[in-house]
Amino acid sequence: MKAFLVRLPIFLAVVLLVTGAAKRAKPPATNTESQSIELFENRKILIELPEGFMMNRGSDARGVPAVRVFDAKERVSLEITFLPDPEERFSDGFARKELMHQLFQEFLAGSEERAMQFEELEPKNGRGTYCVFTDRALAGKTSPPPNEYLNVTTGVKSWPGVVAVFTLFSNGTSSPEYRAAMTMLRESVHERVGPLR
Repeated sequence: MKAFLVRLPIFLAVVLLVTGAAKRAKPPATNTESQSIELFENRKILIELPEGFMMNRGSDARGVPAVRVFDAKERVSLEITFLPDPEERFSDGFARKELMHQLFQEFLAGSEERAMQFEELEPKNGRGTYCVFTDRALAGKTSPPPNEYLNVTTGVKSWPGVVAVFTLFSNGTSSPEYRAAMTMLRESVHERVGPLR
């Protein structure tokens, strides 16, 4: 437990840096085909973008891979940071929830929810946990101001050797764009068995 808590500030620093990193990234890919992302140790993941979605690739100052996925009208904005997890610490549900509890307190503090309500992502490959927050300041407003979102869905998805920390900003959790982003997280965003094209 102590080793986890000692390394937690590193995870937090990386998550905070990714927002800027993804925005400084290469121009967005407009192709809706599968996208291959190089990670660390010659590992690659596959992201299948939903139709109408685009992706920026980037990395922070430490070289940690990060992506930002969004629809053309930016109804949703998804940021994902990929970190090594050689000990597979976050394959355990308790460890994922503990990490989320540490990383996402800022969202809880300004939300209508009084506690994190964890849900299992149930991905096609690996394991994952997420929770949804509702911005207290925007609740009840018919349309939030530009670049502000009513909801943020935060989570952790893991598979052997890798952990993906994600933050999905949206105005509601039932729109087609939100559902498409969540489906992408469940069915994509993993290493592909066999050669990548």
